Amino acid sequence: MWYKGKRLLLTTLAAGLLYTTTAFAANVQMDLFYNGAHHAYNAKEIAIVIDGESYTDPNMPAVSIDGRTMLPMRGICEELGCTVTWNEAARQVYAVSDTHTVVFQIDSKTGYKNGEAFTMDVAPMIINDRTMLPVRALATALDIDVTWDDPNRTVYIGEAPSTGGSTGGSTGSNTGTNTGGSTGTNTGTSTATTGKVSSVTVPTSKTATQNFVITTTGTFNRCEEVYVSDNKVVLDFYGATNGLSANITATNSPFVTAIRTAQHTADNGETYTRVVFDLTGKMEYKVTPNAAKNQVTLAFEQVEIKSITSSHSGNTETVTINATGATGATVTTMQDPYRTVIDMPGVKADDIDEIINTDGLEYVSEVRTGWMNGTTFRVVVEANDLTQMTWKEENGKLTVTIQKSTLENLSYDDSTDTLTLKKVKTINTGSIKHNDAYLDGYYELTLPGDYSDVYGYGTLNVNTDQIKSFTISTTGGNTVIRFNQNIISAYTIKDTGSAYEITAKNPQQVYDKVLLLDAGHGGNDPGTSGNGLTEKTMNLTMVLKVKSYVESNSNIKVYLTRDDDSRPANADRAKTANQIADLMVSIHMNAGTASASGTETLYAAHSNDGNGTLTSLQAAQAVQSRLPSALSTTNRGVKSRPDLLILNSTTVPAILIETCFLSNPGDALKISQATYQEAAAKAIGDGIIYAMSNYKLR
Repeated sequence: MWYKGKRLLLTTLAAGLLYTTTAFAANVQMDLFYNGAHHAYNAKEIAIVIDGESYTDPNMPAVSIDGRTMLPMRGICEELGCTVTWNEAARQVYAVSDTHTVVFQIDSKTGYKNGEAFTMDVAPMIINDRTMLPVRALATALDIDVTWDDPNRTVYIGEAPSTGGSTGGSTGSNTGTNTGGSTGTNTGTSTATTGKVSSVTVPTSKTATQNFVITTTGTFNRCEEVYVSDNKVVLDFYGATNGLSANITATNSPFVTAIRTAQHTADNGETYTRVVFDLTGKMEYKVTPNAAKNQVTLAFEQVEIKSITSSHSGNTETVTINATGATGATVTTMQDPYRTVIDMPGVKADDIDEIINTDGLEYVSEVRTGWMNGTTFRVVVEANDLTQMTWKEENGKLTVTIQKSTLENLSYDDSTDTLTLKKVKTINTGSIKHNDAYLDGYYELTLPGDYSDVYGYGTLNVNTDQIKSFTISTTGGNTVIRFNQNIISAYTIKDTGSAYEITAKNPQQVYDKVLLLDAGHGGNDPGTSGNGLTEKTMNLTMVLKVKSYVESNSNIKVYLTRDDDSRPANADRAKTANQIADLMVSIHMNAGTASASGTETLYAAHSNDGNGTLTSLQAAQAVQSRLPSALSTTNRGVKSRPDLLILNSTTVPAILIETCFLSNPGDALKISQATYQEAAAKAIGDGIIYAMSNYKLR
């Protein structure tokens, strides 16, 4: 094989944090971060054998994503003896041997082998800051033998045992039980497609027996259950194509909210159809395939509420719902009056009183029950006064814990996110100091004086879309109200005569124009570098200068995605833009050959373009028409880049500026100088101000 005997020179592909995992044993349980989101992973370990020797990567195990085995490229390349380099600017990985030069593009199905393009059915991915390569791509690109042994979940690279698996099929059986109490079977001998998932029979009504029957025309090779999370049931039908619509929402079920399907191809070329049941919460269920292998029944067990009890101990009271299993409950804490609402769909509760005995309780005023829409059993725990309520469910018990709050003379309206302070003492609202620490997740109001004797101290969880909780404390003679935020918020204060109303609002409700500036990369992602400059640092320098210029020359409210050497996930940057902004501008530096130079602005078209409001293209044109001349760089124009997450995940206008090439000595020299930085900031700022002033924003 081509890789034999060559000594490795390995360049780190991507430094970063590997999230918590258990030891690699029978099952791998870990948090996977990819595509801008966290994913719970719980699956049988995938073994790797290279030329007859077992291999375990010290940093990242092989994982299965949507039926594809993804291998840790760095560690395997060490064993194969190839040289690997990483181009951050282009997000490309190079694998080089004496006979091969292979280029993999992250999130692209097109790779290049010795200059010739080839297509992969699954693109390389960044998972937990590690480059992960699909098994079949490794075999195709590097011309090596890669064999997948399905029953033993083993990848053989190079020499495989004669009795091992085959890329053409799998044999054997595999039966496992998941945390939901269900059992899935895995028995099959062929990758041939013999059936089609043709129907899913749903219950006749929400009160009927909750059985779902998946039927195939012909037979499926095997049905495997894949654990994703407690609120999903995922079934893979191997050897069956998909004959269902992608989404089924008429489930006739109080706890199955939707059914989703899609067709995939496994590493060994086998077609399978995935059927996903979305649940309201963790439920008890069983999965039973029939002997003919053309039908699977998903049966949800009805959980019975046996009793609801209450108790008081010290400064804590508890209300406990005792059930025969997991209830699939959704729990909401609400205010005015202060209460916790527990909804349990599809349970049996024939012997539960409408009013639960609360004798001996001091904080809880009432515990009442009832049926919502005839299928969902509701329990409401209501308090006499301000309380702190928390809950947990385990081993068939859902427990609500109630503690009396140390706060007083206030209330919170969760429908308007308004904190009302009774006017026991006068507050000079004009002297209240505001500290918007949105990048740290909170907003503080400092009252001019000590109001601890009026409003007390402590934290109240409110759990609305905007606000997690608020805390009142007094230090240095002043009382501070801190709002812990779910999203960036702006605050108004109103004196009603009898009270002070502090309302958290979306910034667009307070400001006419809202801009989100993004300094690309950061933290353990330095971006590109060249001529003594690092992209993440230069991006932040430019963003801070643009912020200062825009704030000084317009009435635009400016927020940042970062103001230090941190690294927000790209998906979170886009999410923030969608939540609060009229325009998002992401600033980057480019890289290429030493001769490549110039300035370009990237955008992606959005489905809501054409409704008369500002578009990403118009914003890009406004900036690009000014920036190259300010920097005296080559005008590389405006370019469509719908492949970039920061652009394609936004629903508001968003642009990405490639200010100049750090790899070019001339460009790098200019952007390193304060004079050019100020000129660039002014050009970007003027483009932003023009776009946000001359086009309708909302």
